[in-house]
Amino acid sequence: MATGRRATSGLGSNLYANFLANHLRWTDDVEPSNHSRHALEINTITPNGTALGLETSIVTSFFKAAVKRSVESALVYESHVNSVITSSVRVTSSRHLALQAHLEANENVRFTLEAQESATEKAPASFARIGVDYTTSDAFAGVKIDPVNGPTLQATMGGRIGAVGIGIQGAYDVGLDHSDRLGRFTTLDMATSYTHKELLALLQVNDGGRAMRLDLTQTLSPKLIMSSRFVLDTRKDKRVLRFLGKYALSETEALSSAIGSDGIFIGAFEWCTSKHLKTRVSAQMDLRHYESDSNHLGVSIEIS
Repeated sequence: MATGRRATSGLGSNLYANFLANHLRWTDDVEPSNHSRHALEINTITPNGTALGLETSIVTSFFKAAVKRSVESALVYESHVNSVITSSVRVTSSRHLALQAHLEANENVRFTLEAQESATEKAPASFARIGVDYTTSDAFAGVKIDPVNGPTLQATMGGRIGAVGIGIQGAYDVGLDHSDRLGRFTTLDMATSYTHKELLALLQVNDGGRAMRLDLTQTLSPKLIMSSRFVLDTRKDKRVLRFLGKYALSETEALSSAIGSDGIFIGAFEWCTSKHLKTRVSAQMDLRHYESDSNHLGVSIEIS
């Protein structure tokens, strides 16, 4: 797999998202998609430590009734201003401009700045967040304020005690810019994890309990990982159980697959021709309707 820092990944200003990433052994994208997507990602680091990233994706139609073809590109510039300040600028072809900046006050305290300006109606919308984070080896807490929307207050906290980890994220819209309603919670998510030897369980409860996801991942051998994922979303009347597996054919090749109760089968093959080049080919098929718009093929290439 390609090594090195990836500018296209961003700086990671969300402690709750970092908590989820640290408690998911299964990171491959094997979720069903409603389109075929081909992607190219290039990351490089200059001698002075500046990171540059370029990602381009093409959404194509596998069948005539599927979505129309479109192209999306993004250019990312990440720079270490000095030993305590890191900044990142992201510009997309859909006219979104995003800025991130971190100021490391010490090994535990970090100040963050996130801002985005959108020139179109497409998500994500414009926002600006200023925050401060506190992290230790066993706990984390953070607070942010978005004066542009609401204003909105966001708080995150969590930690780990033995084999159990927990994370909570909430956002409250004060409502000063709304004349028709008072303040309201816009985000309320919670996640808890349990680790026992080679078994990892992660439960996510999102949107105040309206959506739930349970991941059970078992490392059967250094080459084989098996996982099951149950998703319950009352907002979309969605209930899906999915089984996933990944097997390392060699140090440079891996095969992964997933099949769900919705009849969607996904298979993927990835290989690294060198430490700087990774290629992944994935295919999706609806086993219940072989000629449906749920059948897709995608190719992604990462260069770093």
